[in-house]
Parts: sequence; C-alpha cells; structure tokens
Amino acid sequence: MQKYILAGVGTVLGFDRTANSNLLFNAHTLTESSVTTEVTAEDIRGGLSNPILGKYFHNSMMNCTITDALFNLQYLALNVGGDITIGGDSIASETITTSTANQITVTGTPVAFGTAGTVGWYSLAGKDDWSTITFTGKNAPVANLPQGTEVCVKYNSDDTSMSSFVVSSNIIPSEIHLQMIFPLFSAGQTTFTSSYQVGELIVDIPRFLLNGGFDLKLTSSGAATTALSGSALVSYETASCSDMGQYGRVMEKISGATWYDGLDTIAVDNADIQLATSETQTLKLWGVYNNGTAMSTQPLDNTLMTYTVTPSDVATVSNAGVVTATATGSASIKVVATDTASSSNPIEGYASVTVS
Repeated sequence: MQKYILAGVGTVLGFDRTANSNLLFNAHTLTESSVTTEVTAEDIRGGLSNPILGKYFHNSMMNCTITDALFNLQYLALNVGGDITIGGDSIASETITTSTANQITVTGTPVAFGTAGTVGWYSLAGKDDWSTITFTGKNAPVANLPQGTEVCVKYNSDDTSMSSFVVSSNIIPSEIHLQMIFPLFSAGQTTFTSSYQVGELIVDIPRFLLNGGFDLKLTSSGAATTALSGSALVSYETASCSDMGQYGRVMEKISGATWYDGLDTIAVDNADIQLATSETQTLKLWGVYNNGTAMSTQPLDNTLMTYTVTPSDVATVSNAGVVTATATGSASIKVVATDTASSSNPIEGYASVTVS
C-alpha cells in the first residue's frame, strides 16, 4: 500500500444544514487544524485471579478544532448560534470646526445611545477631556464655545453596512456540515502522478456541533486569531442496513488514481445462476482489494464491466449485468473490468448460468 506524507493545515469548508447547503465559510488561512477521536474502554474481567477477558468500548467522540490567522465574524456567530444581520448603530467620530458660536453641528445623523437618549461627547482638539452633549437633529448646544473652535466629536450613528449578531443569554451553538481537506505529499515513488502533492485526505462530518464559546485575546504586539471547535454528532442519513450511525467519513483522494487500483479479482455473489427461458437475474459483483497488508471487499458498479457468454446462444448479459436466459443449456459468463481489458493482466471474474 502506497504511503504518503500528511502535512500542513489544509482548508476547511463549513456548510449550513439547509436543503441548499449554503457555504458559510472557506477557511484557507489556518494556523492549526486537528481531528481527534476518543473512546472509553472498560475491562471485562472474571474467573480465578480475575484476568482480563476483553474490553467494552463506549462513550465514543470525534472532535475537531481549527484556528484561523485571520478574523472571521461568522466563526463567532456560529459558536453562539447567532444569525448575522446587516445594519446597526455604532460610535462615529468627527473632527469639526464650529461655524456657529456655542453650537456643534455634525455631518452624520446621531441616534439614541441606549436609554440615555441622543447624546454625544466632545473634546477640544488636542485635549482628552470629554463632555456630554445632547443632539437635536445634527446640532448640539454647548456653552462658551467660540465660533471657529476645532473640536473632536463622538456620537452614536446608524450604519447600514454594518454586520452584527446577538449573543443570547441562552447560548445554543450552531450545527453545521464540516469538511476538512488536508494535502498529501509523495513519500517516494508513485505511479499516479509526478507532482510532489499527490492528493488529499478529506474528513467529512455531516453533523458538527460547535462547542458554544469563543475567546478573543488581543495584545499590543499581536493580532487575534479566531477558532472553531466542537464535536461530531451521530448521523443516520447515510443509507445502511446497520443500526449504528456515523460521525463522519475519512477519504483518501489520490490524483490520477483509478477505481481498480489494488483490485485483485472480481467475485460474483450469485455465481451459479439457475433460470427458465426468458427469465432474468442481475449479477452481484464484488471487488476483492489488496491494500498491501489486508484484503477488503466492496460492491462494484456493473456498468464498469464487459461481459462475455460462452456459448452465446444460451443467455445474454446487458451492460448493467442483467442476465437473460434465451435457450436451454449451460454457459459460462466472463466478467472483465473494462478499463483493464486491454492490459497484460486483465481483472476478471466468472459465473455460470443453467437454463431449463
């Protein structure tokens, strides 16, 4: 089995869990990204001297953390379950020269500041001595302020371009669909590509619940990073006969690789077919793969195969692997992975059909 170097922080995509799966963020300036799994093991013991007979595993978890070198408001909103809206109010600053004695007139439009009313604050230019003023429209009266005085003014103002979210006292973090993509690099010879980066490791988590907190730490000599961390929730959305859910999938995507890499042989589940004339049956194909250390099997797509029936008058096989009985007798069916048919060592499987 080919081995690779897994390095770097990769990128992380976050999607909402609506029907449209809207892309919430594309994090590609990370300084850290991690995936961890945890499980609690209990010893099962019994008998003379109480030896360990086995272990019972429970309380499984899958956790992820990413840290972005750049600030992203969406990260903070997701952590506390807030919805980002456009528009709001904030403190505006102006430097003006009074055109009328004892009156400050600003260019913006002051609005109420909490329950204090439409207040503002001013200080003479070059000073740090602020006094409260009250606006009526854009004007605020000030005693003993000569015409032509330069002043600094602060007031609360509407900003239609502002983005904001509310941190509720009842914090319920958001649940998203998370996909982490890490680069894989060559650790030696590879037959798939001449590039040093040979592929990607993809961790896909359909249900990822944020942990509900954020911590902005700023210093005078550095920049704040923003982080996302949380845990995978079990998902039952993937079609399966198993009653057990899934936290996610880990996938290795190698550039230039094919579906039949590592495929040793094709096994036919229903290899001995008994049919009456005109009856049909669909072949069930499995691939037997050798990853270098262990064998594994997985179902194969019938349309990727080429079928040959000998003798050809007993039955036919469609491109979808449907066997149709046409005449009484017995025949063998040869199944070949089409992409390997012209190679020196085609990958094959066999079945037989008896028509009565």
